[in-house]
Amino acid sequence: MNTLAGDWWESGSWWQFVITIAVGIAVGVLAAWATLRASNPKRQLNWWVRSNTPLMSVPGTSEESELAVTFFGAPLTSPRIIELVIANSGRRDITAAMFHGAQPIRFDFGVPVCTILDATTAPAGSVRPMFDTAGWVIVGDDGSGDSWVDVVPSLLSRGQEVVMTVLVEGEEKPVKLASFPLVDVTPVSESPGERSRALAEAIGRMPIYLGPFRIR
Repeated sequence: MNTLAGDWWESGSWWQFVITIAVGIAVGVLAAWATLRASNPKRQLNWWVRSNTPLMSVPGTSEESELAVTFFGAPLTSPRIIELVIANSGRRDITAAMFHGAQPIRFDFGVPVCTILDATTAPAGSVRPMFDTAGWVIVGDDGSGDSWVDVVPSLLSRGQEVVMTVLVEGEEKPVKLASFPLVDVTPVSESPGERSRALAEAIGRMPIYLGPFRIR
């Protein structure tokens, strides 16, 4: 009896049947997932600080300083240039209507923001934000000493990446996402490349087992 039971469990036809059932279930699950994903495309907005660089190696008030940076005549003691990147890495456009209550996205720099020096957008053909006209971005101070940059309701096309070069005054502080009123959009505080590398490293650390196996 033990021999027959062993032959039944270890027979090739039994395992072929099990594998066929498992593959059929996996295919059904993947098909359902693909259908759900197609009918509900994911929207995702990535943002990250590409660089945060001081303009001077010594404070502007230091006697050793040979350079001075002023903003509208006012001297800056610790000027910094920050490159903030916003990228629509999802599979659909983010429209102005998705900003709940027409509220802006707010980035808190932790130090006074002087101005936005430049803004670029990619790929070619995507709408470049205009900071000196319609107020796509508003720079200000909320009265508590924390300065911010607002992105008012605007179209961010799929695959679009906007780089803002910002002049701030103060020591290095982390940029924070203070307000994110977008509906059905996931904010991610890292670049798509960083997430892909982290996933690849995690997969690389997973153990892989090769070779035949038997159930006794």
